[in-house]
Amino acid sequence: MPVCFFALLIALTLAACEKNEVASQGPRGPAGPPGPAGPPGGTIIHFIDGECRQICTVACEANERILNAFAIGPTGTFVFEENNRATFLPQRQGASVKVVLACTQN
Repeated sequence: MPVCFFALLIALTLAACEKNEVASQGPRGPAGPPGPAGPPGGTIIHFIDGECRQICTVACEANERILNAFAIGPTGTFVFEENNRATFLPQRQGASVKVVLACTQN
């Protein structure tokens, strides 16, 4: 009985491994008409950076909004305010921290 089961298992495995042939691809057809034009322009990101040794405020332009804000160096906290402004509160007063604000158009 085990020999018959083993032979049947081998036969099924070999049947599953049969190669499938794929037909060759024909030549490319002609190019289609061009698509519609996309919207003008793209996203513009404006960076504002500064150095803070104490509490400082950075702001985007009037027609921009804050995309991201980060500090390079000793850590601190950002407080986001109205009018696209962010105030940075350094963890240690007197330590030099580079503050970067990423702004994008509204």
